[in-house]
Amino acid sequence: MITLSTKVEEVPKIGTVYAKRLKKFGIKTVQDLLFYFPARYDDFSEIISIRQARQRLNDVVCVQGQIVEIENSNSFKKFMSLTEATVQDNSGEIKVIWFNQPYLAKSLKEDDFVCLAGKISLGKDGVYFNSPSYERINEIGENDELTHTGRIVPVYSETRGVTSRWLRYVIKPLLYRFCDQIQESLPEEIIKKYKFLPIQEAVWQLHFPDSFEHADAAKARFSFEELFLIQLNVLKEKIKLMVKKAHACPMDADLMKNFTDSLPFQLTDSQKKCAFAILKDLEKTVPMSRLLEGDVGSGKTVVATMAALNAVKCGHQTAFMAPTEILAKQHFKTVTELLKDFDVKIGMLTGKDARIFKEQNTYEVSKKSFNGDLENGQIDIAIGTHSLIQKGVEFKDLALVILDEQHRFGVEQRDHLIKNKKLVPHLLSMTATPIPRTLALTAYGDLDLSLIDEMPANRKKTKTIIVEPSQRKEA
Repeated sequence: MITLSTKVEEVPKIGTVYAKRLKKFGIKTVQDLLFYFPARYDDFSEIISIRQARQRLNDVVCVQGQIVEIENSNSFKKFMSLTEATVQDNSGEIKVIWFNQPYLAKSLKEDDFVCLAGKISLGKDGVYFNSPSYERINEIGENDELTHTGRIVPVYSETRGVTSRWLRYVIKPLLYRFCDQIQESLPEEIIKKYKFLPIQEAVWQLHFPDSFEHADAAKARFSFEELFLIQLNVLKEKIKLMVKKAHACPMDADLMKNFTDSLPFQLTDSQKKCAFAILKDLEKTVPMSRLLEGDVGSGKTVVATMAALNAVKCGHQTAFMAPTEILAKQHFKTVTELLKDFDVKIGMLTGKDARIFKEQNTYEVSKKSFNGDLENGQIDIAIGTHSLIQKGVEFKDLALVILDEQHRFGVEQRDHLIKNKKLVPHLLSMTATPIPRTLALTAYGDLDLSLIDEMPANRKKTKTIIVEPSQRKEA
């Protein structure tokens, strides 16, 4: 017995060959197939007479008629076969040509009624239908059960051996059989409040819409549902995180004042507010999950360094990850300069080398030595690339993870540093590029937001320039 959970290879007309092809789209069950929605639509809903069609050169039109004759022939290019037919209705007749589809002469016969949708072209022998979509009908004027023509026709993303025509051929009977069995996934009060289509109707209207308005209504319902389920899932994960414990790192106000006094510049009010919010989060036993956003040059690294220094002076370690080696080296140089007077051991690990800064000096060390110092707690702040989450790299007492341009790290890579630990490290993400996904993490409740919305005084303006290939050496 076939159900929504039945594997597609068990469905008649599909089998193992097509099942392998459908797997490329992630389609494994009947329900997966019903939820494989069209990428776009062709509007073949206006059916006109053949006489009108002949006057619509280069337009895509739809007509109905009766096949007067149909036969195969070879073009002057021997490798191309032509299937030529003549179709007529009460207003006239038109020539139809299909290229490299010789089987059509067997599946379509003389006297068959057909519905055709395609482009009207002009050839040496006059006007003709250029490889139109076709569908056999019982009589001219029939349009209730059309699938490939005479309606708004769904067009799907395709792969070798899986065409939109085949997908329509398979999906439509499954919709008739199983659409009513699809369970509603949105609460009834939300459906009523926003006047969404019920899920069964929305699925049908996405595949075979009665109008573009119905298709848009179905899209709106599933767009909302996707965001709604993402938000629920993220909030669910956040609740899980709220249950976990993190290191409480009390803010050392005197230490923070000494740090800011040591800076060769004044912090902006925006930097102070962000730093305070982060430091207060670090005092909690609930793991912080915060996004620090600000333009290039706004001073995000200084704020992050304050958080790292406070965690270190509370007896814990900090991981500072950057997506590229160049950025990791830049952070290492900046952080060591900022903390040179605070007796903090800082390490840098990239794919190529490992360095340690202590007692005002930087030393190159082996990766084995670096990993040993990190695991023994001899490194307070570890700055690096993905190398920090490689196998064999272990922290003794990690309390804070700082991710720069965190959207460039995969979810699993980010989670690697905070999973499987009794105490979950606090997480501070930084970004200068408010791309949709990064902002989405905030909007969906995964991250609290701290925004540096002013630039430091006397800061040089950031310039964006184009470097010509001839200037590459100077650059």
